[in-house]
This record gives sequence, structure tokens and C-alpha cells, in this order.
Amino acid sequence: MIEKAGQEYCADLYLRLSKEEEGRDESASIANQRDFLMGFLASHPEIRLHQVRVDDGYSGVDFERPAFSEMMEAARKKEINCIIVKDFSRLGRNFIETGKYIERVFPLLGVRLISVIDGYDSSRPQTPSDRLLIPVKNLINDAYCRDISLKVRSHLEIKRKTGQCVAPFSVYGYMKDPQNKNRLVVDDKAAAVVRDIFKKKLEGYSATAIAGWLNERGILSPMEHKQFAGSLYFSSFKTKATAGWTAEAVLRILENPVYMGILVQGKRSRPNYKVKKPVDLPRENWISVPGSHEAIISKEVFTRVEALLLSDIRTAPGQDRAYFLSGLLFCGDCGRSMIRKNNSGKNRPYIYYICSGHKNKKGCRSSHSIRDTALEQTVAAVLQTYLLIGAAKPPLFLWQENNGIIQQMQIKRQEIVKYRKYQAMMDEDYREGLLSNEEYLAFRKRYQEKLCRAQEALELMEYECEGEKKERPAVTGRELAVMTIRRIDVYEGTRIHIELVLHCGNNGEYSA
Repeated sequence: MIEKAGQEYCADLYLRLSKEEEGRDESASIANQRDFLMGFLASHPEIRLHQVRVDDGYSGVDFERPAFSEMMEAARKKEINCIIVKDFSRLGRNFIETGKYIERVFPLLGVRLISVIDGYDSSRPQTPSDRLLIPVKNLINDAYCRDISLKVRSHLEIKRKTGQCVAPFSVYGYMKDPQNKNRLVVDDKAAAVVRDIFKKKLEGYSATAIAGWLNERGILSPMEHKQFAGSLYFSSFKTKATAGWTAEAVLRILENPVYMGILVQGKRSRPNYKVKKPVDLPRENWISVPGSHEAIISKEVFTRVEALLLSDIRTAPGQDRAYFLSGLLFCGDCGRSMIRKNNSGKNRPYIYYICSGHKNKKGCRSSHSIRDTALEQTVAAVLQTYLLIGAAKPPLFLWQENNGIIQQMQIKRQEIVKYRKYQAMMDEDYREGLLSNEEYLAFRKRYQEKLCRAQEALELMEYECEGEKKERPAVTGRELAVMTIRRIDVYEGTRIHIELVLHCGNNGEYSA
């Protein structure tokens, strides 16, 4: 495009700086780019400034940048007919895409492109050297971006292998160490909730029941907890104004080895520096570093919960909890699970277990039938003997008073104070005329509902806490069973074999 005599141009100045470039070259800073281009405009009175577009913290590989997109929209609407950059690398570092804009898109839109440092002006006829140098410079810019990408990947790989957390946000239950952003430290309030979740699973609760239990008490979900603490965390899992607990959120916690002190990273990666969308990597490529931070859950508890998640555990009809021995009973001959049957009459209770293979006619010829009372009494006697002889103990936290509810009561009191403060601020804004009557009533209703929910949740937790002080069982039978028994094999003739777990580091067996 040849500049016509007396033609005026309406131009956007485009400035860009990526996170990788920040601090490497002071001359490439946004302020210096702006000063440089404003000086260029001062010597070209035929060019009128329309707007300065800035993409600060955006890579040149990807052209999906907010300011660049707005500038291109202005060009399509004929609001501008000139774009000025300091050099081609500010426009982009993708060889193919940058070339496409220079050679096809800008000429098609009638946009004059000026790259000051490169001495390029599309309004002037291109010389043979221009046709050679422009692609070479863009190729060099592309290679620079590739080199930076490789260095960043290598640096992150080293950090992952040395147990440093490179994720932008910490997982629920932990927070970033204020002195070292790559180190995880325990968040006491959230950690207490994590322990409650594992404890509920050991007691036989399903993930759905645990989520309901947490929501009923108004315990903040992982996202709400981070935002309440002042984090800018955002999650794609949030679909409502207030994100509550879900079964999926509970399972993510129960399945995450980070809670026993193992940091697993590198599950996803981008194929190369030009592909924005990450892909899942095979498990063998994950980087796992044990002991990188303090554990919230012991290895024994995590391992038993992991086994429970893989078991076929059914809850009692109309109940949230599993039966006493659910997931632990197996046929001693075919290895299939035992199922619970109820043939109780009006005045004659009769509950028993039989081999699922026999019931489905896929395994044993015999049912291996055994009454629930006889089985449970024998197991209870074995557990009592096991504890009396001191062979081993389940993890200590099962006997200790869990302070999770106390931590959550403190959080709930803080919420109540915050909502009352917001209400007082709204009252003042309304009196001063800063809020309309409709706005005031809508906001006040919203925070009144939140305040009521917080107060109800606090009253429920205070009631439960008071009840636990009066009579707190050391540990439920279900907890003790799943932490102490690996499996129970039932043979014909009501003979059973109990395989126990020695938490001192060895496995043992006890037959009855």
C-alpha cells in the first residue's frame, strides 16, 4: 500500500510484554514502549493517535489477547487504519501467525503497519531485502519464544523433582508458606475439616453423605474457604453463587495423596509452547515426592480409606452410613464379597450374610451362610483382645478429640461478624443516598439470608460440641474395624478367618 499525498492516518499504538520477558530487558517495559512510540508520533503529524492498546503479561505466541482483539475489532469497523509497534516481537512471536497478519490480514483491512525499530512501513514499497529480512526476524522471534519455553519447562521440572509446589494455588488443607511460595504449610482450620472428612469415611459415610453433613453445618467449601481468606482463587467447578460441598469435592480430597505428605505434580502439560490447551499425561510421567511437606493424614488412614473407596460398600436403607463390616467380608472359597440378607419376620429378626457368587449362581455351590449376630460378636471379641494385648493401635487421631468443629465454629463467628458489618455499611450508604430503595432491600435480604444460615450452622455446631463433651466415644466400632481388619474370609460351617493390620509396620493374621 502506497501512502497517498496528504492522507491522514488514525492509529493505535500496540504495546505488549509477557511475564517471561518482564525484568529481562528494561527497554521492553510497557512504559518505555509507550515513551518510544509517542516520540515517534511527535515526528509524524500525518498520524493521529486513536488509542494506546496494552497487553501486559501476555505471551506473543498466542494472538488471543484482549487488547489485540479490541484493536482488530476497531480495524474491522474502520475506526483505525494504522497500527504502530516498537518491533515485530511486540506484535507476536509466532512465525506463522505473525506472517499471516503482516502479509494478508492487515493489507486486506487496509491497515498500515509500522514497526519502528525494524524500519518497516507497509505504506512503502518493499525491497528484496525487506522480503528476506522480515521472515528472518519473525523466525528469530519465534525461536526466542521456543527457547524461553524450554528454559521455563526445565526450571519447573527441577522444582517439581525437588518437592517444590509450582501450582499457583495451594490445595485445600494447606497454604503457601509466606517465606517460600513453593512450600506448603498446614492451614489448621481447613486441615481440621480434612481430618473430619477422612474420619467420616472410616465411620462408613458415603461421599454424598459427607458432603451433606458439611453443608448442613455451613462449613465453607474449598473455593469459598480460599476466597474468605482473601485469595483470588477461581474454580470452573463453581456453578452457583455460593459453592457448596459436593460428593466430587469430597472424593478429590479422599483420593489426594498430598494429605499424607506426598506432592504429586506434572499430571498435565502442554505439548509445546504453541499449544495453549494442556493434555493429561500418563501416570508413569507424574512426579511424586514423598515428605515434601507436613502430612495431615497418616499413611495408615489414607491407605485404609483408599481400600474402602475400591470396595463394594453399601449403606443401610434410609441411612447415610455403611454397616459395621461392609467392604470387609469375603467368601473364603471363591473370594467374592459376602452380601447382607434380611429375612426378619414381624416378631423374629433374622439377618445373615451369604456368598454373592452363590446367590448369583456364578461361584460357590454353598451359600457360606452366617448370622450377623454371631459374626459381629466374634469380630468384636477379636478386636477387644487385639487391643488389650497391645499388638498395635490405630492412628492416634482416632482417639483424640477432633478440634475440627471448634475451628469451624471460629470461622462461622467470623462470618457472622462480617455479614453484620456489611449490613451496617449498607444502612449507612442508604441513609446517605448512595443506594436506591430497591438496591438496599435486595442487598439487605441477601446478607440477612447469609447471616441466618451462618447463625443456624453455629447453633448446630455448638449443640453437637456440647453433646460430645458430655459423652464422647473414643472411636466407633466401624472406625476400629476398618483400621484394624484387612479382610474377613467366611468358610463353610461358620468358620471365619480374620486378617489384621499391624500399624507398627508389619501385617499379621488372627484366626477365629
